[in-house]
Amino acid sequence: MCGQQEMPEKKVAHDLWRQTFEHRRTAAEIHRCRKGQRTDIKPTEWAKFGYALREDVLSQEIVHDSQTLPIPRVKRSEISPEQFFKEFAEKKRPVIVEGACSSWPGSSRWSLAALEERFRHVDFKVGKTDKGKNIQLKMKYFIDYCRHQQDDSPLYLFETKVDDTSAMRHLLDDFEMPDLFPHDWLALMNHDARPPHRWWCIGPKRSGTTVHTDPLGTAAWNAVTHGVKRWVLFEPQTPKRIAKAKDLVRKGEDTEAVMYFDFLLPRLKEAYPDVKSYEGLQRPGDVIFVPGDWWHGVLNLEDCVAVTQNYCGPDNFDTVWCRARKDREKVAYLWFRNMKKFAPRLYDRALELNSRDCFRMRHARGAGEKVDSSGDSSSESSSDSTSDEAEDLATEGLESALGAGITLGLKRSAPDEAPRPTSRRRMEDPSSA
Repeated sequence: MCGQQEMPEKKVAHDLWRQTFEHRRTAAEIHRCRKGQRTDIKPTEWAKFGYALREDVLSQEIVHDSQTLPIPRVKRSEISPEQFFKEFAEKKRPVIVEGACSSWPGSSRWSLAALEERFRHVDFKVGKTDKGKNIQLKMKYFIDYCRHQQDDSPLYLFETKVDDTSAMRHLLDDFEMPDLFPHDWLALMNHDARPPHRWWCIGPKRSGTTVHTDPLGTAAWNAVTHGVKRWVLFEPQTPKRIAKAKDLVRKGEDTEAVMYFDFLLPRLKEAYPDVKSYEGLQRPGDVIFVPGDWWHGVLNLEDCVAVTQNYCGPDNFDTVWCRARKDREKVAYLWFRNMKKFAPRLYDRALELNSRDCFRMRHARGAGEKVDSSGDSSSESSSDSTSDEAEDLATEGLESALGAGITLGLKRSAPDEAPRPTSRRRMEDPSSA
């Protein structure tokens, strides 16, 4: 498989497993995390394909042609938020915005050395068990692992609880919401009811995410302060089986991100010459915009530090609402109640969509009447565990929930005028974003 068999698997795994770490307990802690993260292979097999010995996968040049298209790029200094919305968000076109986060404090505060010093004994999420339990690891052990790991597909730190953990909240001082993305309408929901939407992450080289779409049709922005990420995107109409290339996997092969970019993506292009991919590199200071329903996958070419967020705004509200009301009924109901209270224009639009589709929400349906299973659905369905008793968003907590510079909802327009995004006074406390 593209050079993977140059050394016998058992010998590769044995040689790479004999890695040393700076801290005495790192090896045992990493063994625990590997064991919990993947039950399909042994902790000692994480390096069995020997990708740490191969530089070609991470250094491979992207050759653009009629099938492999470049992800559009613009400089932040040359585009306004209004132009960005018109040219990319509204048209659902992906783009890499150079220099959009280069002025963040995180550009200096998020080096591995600085993070180790600041959060040495703080536990961060590095995975989940098969039963959905979070796997946590102290920062000092994870940084030690980043510096010495030789895994094919390393552990990936993806933390969603930055806002909720006092020891992590200092990270909120290191970045701000990019002004290109002033909308966060899912913030019209009690914090405990809102699905995960923002992740602060450290991805060691060779780590990544397999090709997927984001839930409920939400769009996303991803900002990198350190390292280089390689991206591949496919248009929404690309069939799932093609984008994921699962029918191209051969016996004995794995499907982690490094394998996808190594041999699955080339096979996909050969098998489906009419399918176009969009590929490019995201460097420090760059922010990438991924529209809703676009397939995307990432490979970290270096140790990367980034923050990413999914959002709902005027460019995708119709899609997100229609998905949420069906796939996340309780979440949608709580969101709906707060729209009525704080964003009546947005509430009116949700009512219009429900009327258009003859959709009745659960509080309006009769006993035993279930939602129609046809129609829009998110590509990755998720369970809805939100309690009916979850509190509504309180008036005094509204600005804190929305964050700095976030618009609340749709502006009331003239009868013949389409709804437009509103502007709001920038709040004084950027750490609430």
